Amino acid sequence: MSSERGLDETKYTLTEHLTELRTRLGKALLAVVLTMCGALVFAPEVLEYSIQPLMRVLTDRARVETLLVHADDDEGKALADRLEEHSRVHFLGLQGDLSKVADEIRSRAKTPRPVDLVLVDSATIGAEGALVSDLLEGVEASPFVVYLVKDAKDPMVAELQLEGAAVILSPPRAPVLNRVVRRAAAAAGKAGMGDKLVVLSPLDPFFAYIKIALVVGIFLACPIWLYQLWMFVAPGLYSHERKVVLPAVLSASGLFMAGGAFAYYAMFPMMFDVLVNQMMPDTLAGSFTVDNYLGLLLRMTVAFGVVFELPLFMAMLAAIGVVTPELLRKYRRYAIVIAFIVGALLTPADPLSQVMMAVPLIVFYEVGILLASTMQKRREAAQAAALDDEPVAD
Repeated sequence: MSSERGLDETKYTLTEHLTELRTRLGKALLAVVLTMCGALVFAPEVLEYSIQPLMRVLTDRARVETLLVHADDDEGKALADRLEEHSRVHFLGLQGDLSKVADEIRSRAKTPRPVDLVLVDSATIGAEGALVSDLLEGVEASPFVVYLVKDAKDPMVAELQLEGAAVILSPPRAPVLNRVVRRAAAAAGKAGMGDKLVVLSPLDPFFAYIKIALVVGIFLACPIWLYQLWMFVAPGLYSHERKVVLPAVLSASGLFMAGGAFAYYAMFPMMFDVLVNQMMPDTLAGSFTVDNYLGLLLRMTVAFGVVFELPLFMAMLAAIGVVTPELLRKYRRYAIVIAFIVGALLTPADPLSQVMMAVPLIVFYEVGILLASTMQKRREAAQAAALDDEPVAD
C-alpha cells in the first residue's frame, strides 16, 4: 500500500501508546496552566463579568413591583417616566381608577411577583372616601401604599394620617421617592437582595479567581489541547486525512467556544430565571455563594463545549473505522435516552436546563451521523484507490 495514500504503517506497542498519550496530555495541561496564569491578571474583571447572568436575575427579583394611580394625565405620566427609569423599581403601569388597581393587586397576589408598592394620587379617592386598604380587605400580601397630595394643608392629609397612611407631597422629590422605594422593599422582604454574592471564608475570593482563570484557560487554550488530541489519534488516519489538521482543530475550537458561549449567554439567563424567579417561593431567602456559582459555571460551560464537539468526534470515529453510520442509526433511540440522562446529571434539577442540554445533544447526534456518512465514503474511496495502486502479481 502506498505510504502517501494509506495508513501510517508504523507499529506502536502499548507502552509507546501510553508514553505518547502522557506526552500529549502534558503539553495540553501546560498550555492550560500558562493561559490560566495569564488570565489571573484580569481575574477580577472577568469574575465581575462572569457573575452577570445571576446578578441580573437577582437584581430583577429585588425590584419593587410598583403601580401608580393618578388622576392628572400629564403629571401622572411624568411620575410614571421617573418610576420606569428608577433602578430599584419594576413599574407595572399607570391607572386612573382605584378599583381597577385593586383588582390587579388581587390577581397578582397569587403570582410569584405580587405588587409591592402603590402610589395613589389623593384626587382619585372617591366621595365615599374608600382607601386602598378598604378595597383590599382579605388580601394577605397587601402592598405598601403611599398617598400623594399637592398641598400639605389639604384636609385630606389629616384624614389619611389619622388612618395611619403614608403621605408625601406630589410630585415627590428624588430623595423622598428613594426612601419610599426602600421602605416598600423592606416591607416586601427585598431589602439587600441582589447586591452581592456571598463568600463563606477568607479564602473564597482567592479560589474564585483561580476558578475563573481556569475557565478562561480551558477555553483560550482549546486550540492547543485539541491539537494535541488530534496528533495523538493522527497515526490511525490516512495521510490525506492527517493533512486536514488545521481545519479540524479550528473547527473543534470554534465549536467548543460556541458551546461555552451558548451556556453562558443563552442557558444561564433562562436557567436562573426559572430557579430564582419561578421555583423559589417568597418564604425562602436565597444566599448565593460565589464558590457554588463558579463551580456551576465551570461545569456547564465545559459540558456544553463538549456537547458541541459531538458531531466532529463522531466524524473522527467514523474516519478511523471505529463506528459506522449504520451503527449510529441503530442506537439512535439509546442516544436520545442517554442525552436526557446526561442532561439530568450535568445540569441543576430544573427540567428546562435538562432539556436545553439534551436537545443540542440529540441535534448534534443527527449531524454527527451525516458527517460520519461523509467520512465513511471518503474512507472507502481512499481504500479503493490504495488497492488500485498496488502492483498486480504476474
